[in-house]
Amino acid sequence: MPSGKSSSASAAPSSASASDGAGPRRLLRLIDVLCYAGEPMRLADLAAAAALSKPTAHRLLGVLTAEGWAIAHHGGRYGIGPALRGMGAALTSTGRQDSVERVIVDLQHQVRQTVHVGMRSGDRVVYTHKVEGDQPFAIASRVGMQQALHTTAIGKCILADLDVAALAEFVARTGLERRTPHTRTTLPALTEELDHVRCAGFALDDQENEPNVRCIAAPIHGADGRVMGAVSISTVTFVVAREEVLALHPPLAAAAKRLESLFMG
Repeated sequence: MPSGKSSSASAAPSSASASDGAGPRRLLRLIDVLCYAGEPMRLADLAAAAALSKPTAHRLLGVLTAEGWAIAHHGGRYGIGPALRGMGAALTSTGRQDSVERVIVDLQHQVRQTVHVGMRSGDRVVYTHKVEGDQPFAIASRVGMQQALHTTAIGKCILADLDVAALAEFVARTGLERRTPHTRTTLPALTEELDHVRCAGFALDDQENEPNVRCIAAPIHGADGRVMGAVSISTVTFVVAREEVLALHPPLAAAAKRLESLFMG
């Protein structure tokens, strides 16, 4: 009998240990599938590829999307999120002369204003990197903060990559909240603005997200040619005039090209 008790007691920790590690292993398998998928996948396909039940995969994807590691696309598909892309860029830049941080610090040194990098996360944009400007007036933002797509320069770069149907579906889902008197809150007005973005190659947020803040952004394209995010320069209107902001486009576009080479690996 004593030997039986001993056997039972020694088996319990082993069983508990295996149970404790099951959740992280499932999450890692799901991340692995997302990383190696060539395009966004349906929930059922992700679950099958990760050897998970659909309810478990759905629960874990909820965690990943909330933390920016995955993005929920229209039609119930999921793809790599901005946090995962940012980590990939950091890893692939190891040993290189360039890195995301170096690119945006170089840009900030040129323009002396606040610089952000943002990626799409569902129907929002999330800031993945930030360098403060030299001005005494701080921009109220932080890494990890989410913003609307239609009110921000980074978001407009992302929306400008959508076709007519996808843009209409986005507007129907979000409703285009009015953030300031300058916010575009109708589909025709937003469509006209995005036409300008595509023609110019950059987007401008002219006090549409926050009063007295004006931003210019250039798109960052992924390996598939689609816009995955953007890099922006943020200014305050009572320090930097609109014409001065527009003149920042050349160094901004150069930084976007450098970032594209990093994100493409």
